[in-house]
Amino acid sequence: MRAEAWPTTELREVLAEPIQNGYSPRESQAWTGMQMLGLGCLSVDGFKPLQLKNAPWGISPGHKALLADGDLLVSRANTRQLVGLAGVYRDIGVPCLFPDLMMRIRVKKSYSTSFLELVLRHHDTRRRIMAMAQGTSESMVKLSKREFETLRIPDIPLARQLSILEVIQAVDDQVQGIEAAVVKLESFEEGLLQDTFGSKDPAGVVSELGTVVTGATPPPDWDSSTLEGGIPLFTPSQVRDAEGALSDPERSIASSRARDLRIIPAGSTLAVCIGFGAGKVALSGVESCTNQQINAVIPHQGFDHRFVYLAVRSAMRRAKSLLNLQVTPIINKSDFSQLPVCVPSEGDRKQLVEQIWAVRMKRASLIAEKAKLGNLKAALSSDLLTVA
Repeated sequence: MRAEAWPTTELREVLAEPIQNGYSPRESQAWTGMQMLGLGCLSVDGFKPLQLKNAPWGISPGHKALLADGDLLVSRANTRQLVGLAGVYRDIGVPCLFPDLMMRIRVKKSYSTSFLELVLRHHDTRRRIMAMAQGTSESMVKLSKREFETLRIPDIPLARQLSILEVIQAVDDQVQGIEAAVVKLESFEEGLLQDTFGSKDPAGVVSELGTVVTGATPPPDWDSSTLEGGIPLFTPSQVRDAEGALSDPERSIASSRARDLRIIPAGSTLAVCIGFGAGKVALSGVESCTNQQINAVIPHQGFDHRFVYLAVRSAMRRAKSLLNLQVTPIINKSDFSQLPVCVPSEGDRKQLVEQIWAVRMKRASLIAEKAKLGNLKAALSSDLLTVA
């Protein structure tokens, strides 16, 4: 459905009424049951009912800044990267105002509000809007309504606007279906883990699953050169509950220093035990070393490395509530080794791992499909909104 190059018109030509700024309260008083949007309600994905706050007392039911379902909002002040974000307001169930940092746009019946939102969120339009914004600081630039009205937009017949929206909506529907499927998979995985680790009293400790090794931070002059290669060094910033195993470190240590390092094999579980990242757990996909903030668990014979990872992650989740109470969160090697874990029979461990990894493979496949649809939507938008 490739479109010809459309002519353009100025935004002011499709306005049904002047662009209006939102409400700027002078003081906060008692709450009347109304809400007011925060600037974070406008995102790169459109309108999101986030950062709502109580509206000041005394707002009349007919206040000019009260929103109606379907109003198009644009941020008129923000950082240069975020100014001009657009989104169509959807009724949140209670009367709602929009703030002075936003503008409301209402268009003629010959132009679709949803189509204008699509145009305003297009990357070419975003570049022009960011260039329009003025300010002495990049952290807060503003759009002039008068200049914003001169923004050139595609002059496309309404019937074709609606046809383009149908194509884009079809892609969005597929994305929403994928997102719902991912949520179900995540819920299913959490249920499996809860059945194994949450419904039973732990009968073992971490040291029964594998050998615990605390890392040591090597000095900078041990780093490998780009030609030499080296041994991957993992730090807390890279440890995350990732779908796959960690394999791409920020630093590598020279192989000639191997004797001075505490090398851990691929398949070891890495647990951050010191600092504000304490509680994070991940798998290492390569032979590596870590700094002193990380304890590694090298699985004993008879324990699948994936089960060890799941068991340690569960143990650290339970320990994290205690960590959050500390000024400087820390679990020393001895305490970490004695963290309680559930150790089912070998058959049950095998079944759990197979189920969890089947779920994760399916989820990874869906996430990859979602990314492809995102690229397709971007390509369609660029194609269908081509202007002269």
